[in-house]
Amino acid sequence: MVQCLPPGLAAVLGEVSRVLSGMGVRWVLVGSVASCLNEVGVEPRDIDIIVEAGKIYEIGSVFASRFQVLRSVEYGSSGVFSSHYGVFDAGGIRVELMADLKICGEHGCLEVGFEELYRYSRSFRWGGVSLRVAPLEWQLVASLLIPGKEERVGKILEVLRARGVDTEVLDSVLSRAPPSLRRRVSELLDTHL
Repeated sequence: MVQCLPPGLAAVLGEVSRVLSGMGVRWVLVGSVASCLNEVGVEPRDIDIIVEAGKIYEIGSVFASRFQVLRSVEYGSSGVFSSHYGVFDAGGIRVELMADLKICGEHGCLEVGFEELYRYSRSFRWGGVSLRVAPLEWQLVASLLIPGKEERVGKILEVLRARGVDTEVLDSVLSRAPPSLRRRVSELLDTHL
């Protein structure tokens, strides 16, 4: 399952996991690492993590003592993403922390509810650490909002076709989605599954 992780990134992921677990923080992997761990054919180059909102500044301080700070944790918006957000360099691997994430794109905006994401995330042990990974259904919906993720959407649909869709997870994330995004997901699933 984790053969898709480059060795340097895998080592940093283990270190990050130990730090967060040692702090007793709840967190979920998203982005390319989550896709890779969900058997979507992508090669991750960075680590994207959503953490519980009340802890992000504490985590940012701990990360700043261990890793190079590229961007201190603060609230910001890029147009597509809005969140409390910090970026760190851990041995040449970019690690991005987020909380209270909102993604806006062509089909509207999606507020990522941490409790819901955490509840539906997959949990497994790897290399002596515990990881939680965003489900593919959540990744599909989020990727549809992010420009340039069309290839990733196609790869996620291939895995969902083979694995099946967890309708409870999909219904949960779509309950937060605007109508145009719900229609787009329905069209894609009808066409590809």
